[in-house]
Amino acid sequence: MHKRIKASQVAQVREALLKHQGYRCVLCNESLKANSKKNPVLDHDHQTGFLRDVLCRNCNGMEGKVFNLARRAKASMTELEWLRRLISYYEKHETPQYGGVLHYTHRTEEEKRLARNKKARLRRAKAKAEAAK
Repeated sequence: MHKRIKASQVAQVREALLKHQGYRCVLCNESLKANSKKNPVLDHDHQTGFLRDVLCRNCNGMEGKVFNLARRAKASMTELEWLRRLISYYEKHETPQYGGVLHYTHRTEEEKRLARNKKARLRRAKAKAEAAK
């Protein structure tokens, strides 16, 4: 038999879990103490209803979005299997594969800096030409 908390118990349960968690969001590890800017929320599994942990509002929202996207992407596997495969995929590609070839739309930080400088030079030249009129 499972217990269900009442709405009036949320604050008490959240505080007890926060204390157990050391007043930290278990995902981003940011402080969830009363004076922090993070807003602690009581997370639960939307399929089973079971309480999980206290997360900051941002992580709670992101967790829900990621899980829902995994649900859409999963094909014949579970959401967790798909997420594990995604993590494995990211870990594999921490080291460039395929000779380190860059995608044609990617710009390095140096290329972005040069483009910003060019744009600024053109803006200054235009302003100078306008002032000379």
